[in-house]
Amino acid sequence: MRVHCPYCGAEYEAPDYAQYLVCPYCGTVLREGRVFESVYIFEPRLDKTAAFNKALGFKPWASPRDLASSAAPTGAELHFVPLYLYYYEPLKDLAMYVTALALEKPPFYIPEEYEFPTRWRMAFKPSLERGAVFHQPQLDPQRAWERGSKRYLKEARNYASAFKIAVADKVSFEGIVYYPFWRLRYTYRGKEYVAVVDAAEGDVVYMEYPVSRRGRAASLAAAATILMGSALVGAVIGALSHPAGGLLAGLLGGLAAGVGGSAGVLRYVVERKAVYRQDRAVELL
Repeated sequence: MRVHCPYCGAEYEAPDYAQYLVCPYCGTVLREGRVFESVYIFEPRLDKTAAFNKALGFKPWASPRDLASSAAPTGAELHFVPLYLYYYEPLKDLAMYVTALALEKPPFYIPEEYEFPTRWRMAFKPSLERGAVFHQPQLDPQRAWERGSKRYLKEARNYASAFKIAVADKVSFEGIVYYPFWRLRYTYRGKEYVAVVDAAEGDVVYMEYPVSRRGRAASLAAAATILMGSALVGAVIGALSHPAGGLLAGLLGGLAAGVGGSAGVLRYVVERKAVYRQDRAVELL
């Protein structure tokens, strides 16, 4: 459907099923044709330059030593993702404000249980970040809570169990909070990479980067160690189990097992591009 923003006058397309409509030009939120008042925002503490410094100075495993000095920034977009804000009172003497991501599928990688802060939010003003990209909420508040509340419920139940008290699970929807991330692009020796940095807290949550020669050499050494170790263990087991001919059979069996065990490490020798995600081990793209 076509929506006319009452604040900046822009027109934009919005999904017919959307409960909240967010102007992509100024961030004004509408609900049932009215401006939604309970809207908050986290002002970015990092500008574009600071975000690049965070990403390029991060140094994930096997990244080049000269990444910060040799990489060239090529683009930066400030994105605001919508969160729902809840007042959560699981126990009589325990109450807090918590958030849940209001998106079915984020526009870039965000850890599944990323801990968004609720302090330091401020009243939303569309004029704060006119050049940013604001994303439409995709989930209704109840569905978002069901998906994002697992860790809060677990903590509350553990606390309640320890003190032998009942969990009330009182939850009330308090509004929308917009949270900022920088999506960055940079090149290193002619190839392009992407990084995502929390613009409020400064955490690097996602980063593509080249695997250095040093990293590939370390991977080759690790693979060789795995192969030699597997062969030795196989040879010893074979010799002890079958003194006649068992040594050679064990050696070959150990080498076969070692090839399988070192395959993942050997990929780092061949591949030149890796990815860091905050809640996972480093992977190859």
